[in-house]
Amino acid sequence: MTGQGIKSFDEPQFNRREILRYAQCGGCTDQTMLNMMEECISECMKFASFSYRVSYCHLPIISLDRETGEIDFDLLKVKSRDLAGNLDGCAEAILFAATIGPGIDRLIKKYSGRAPVKALFMQAIGAERAESLCEMFCSSFTGKLRPRFSPGFGDLALSIQPDVLRIVNASKNLSITLDDGFLMSPSKSVTAFAGRGDRVAVGPWLHRPPHPT
Repeated sequence: MTGQGIKSFDEPQFNRREILRYAQCGGCTDQTMLNMMEECISECMKFASFSYRVSYCHLPIISLDRETGEIDFDLLKVKSRDLAGNLDGCAEAILFAATIGPGIDRLIKKYSGRAPVKALFMQAIGAERAESLCEMFCSSFTGKLRPRFSPGFGDLALSIQPDVLRIVNASKNLSITLDDGFLMSPSKSVTAFAGRGDRVAVGPWLHRPPHPT
C-alpha cells in the first residue's frame, strides 16, 4: 500500500434524469410525479444532512493472472476473473469506500410504510447522490481510471467486504458497518476497485495475455 487518505467533496448538482431512472420512471412527463421528485429533493436538502466523503488507498498490483483470476495486492489477495480482466495492464488499484451518510436512510424508513412512492424517490435520490460522489472521486485523480468494480459484481465475492473496509479504515473514517450479509450501513455507501496506471514490462508480475476474442 503506497498511500491512504480521505477526500471530502462539495455537494454536486442533482441529476434529475438519473433520479428518475433509479426510480424506474425514466422519461416520465407526469407532472404529479415530477412535483413529488422535487418535493423529495427539497426535503433531502433540508433533512438528509448529506456528507460526501471517501476513504481510500493505493494498492500496487503485485501479480495478476487473468486465467485463474488470482490477484495479489500484497495486503489483499483476491480471486476473480472478472476483476482481473478489469485491472489487466494496470500498475495499481485505487481501493475506496464512499458514503453520503445515514440521513437518507432515516427518510427512506420514514416513508416506507406510509408513502411508498416517496420512499422510492428517496431511494433513487440516495442512489444518484452515491453515484455522483463516486464519479467526483474517480475524476479527482490525474489520468483516467478504469471503470470501478465493486464486491458483489460478477464473480467478485461480496464476502471480501470486511477486508476492504478494514484496509481503507472505513469504520473509523466513515462510520460504515456491515451486517451478517455483508451489506453496508449507511445503505448508500459504495466500495470499489478502480484500476490506474500502466504496468511496467519488468518486475514481479505474473501476467498472462488476455484470452483471444
